[in-house]
Amino acid sequence: MAIRSNPLTHPSLPWVVKADLDDVTAMNYIQDAGESGVVVEFQGEDARTLDSFFSMVSSKLDFPDYFGRNWPALKDCLTDLEWLPADSYCLVFRSSDSLFADEPIERRAFLDTMKLSAEEWAAPVALGEWWDRPAIPFHVVMDLGIAGWDAEQVAEVGELAS
Repeated sequence: MAIRSNPLTHPSLPWVVKADLDDVTAMNYIQDAGESGVVVEFQGEDARTLDSFFSMVSSKLDFPDYFGRNWPALKDCLTDLEWLPADSYCLVFRSSDSLFADEPIERRAFLDTMKLSAEEWAAPVALGEWWDRPAIPFHVVMDLGIAGWDAEQVAEVGELAS
């Protein structure tokens, strides 16, 4: 059953949101997004360091071998996803309090990279070329564990209304 006003199925702000992943409405939004697109769940416990984060994401999203394991390379792969075509993308991070727990300085770069990737997907490409595409929703949902992050880091993170 499609949800009419599901923010995860529209290429609009906020692109990075926090949500109570135990809430039925939030999970309905995520399930609905998966009906027309790709939803991938990640566990924060599996990404306490930058290296483990890059390993987790590249494995779950089946990144090409040339992935450079740095923030610009992550953005390049996230804004390509040619090998994972979909009408929308939703990355769900559970146990967000554990994400970069051993290297919290990386949290700002993570949020910036996610927002930049979503912003690029939200802009349609209409150049009269074979790679033209409409705007495509790309959202990141983080559980409420993000509340433990530095307030400045999460100032621009929206909230998935439930």
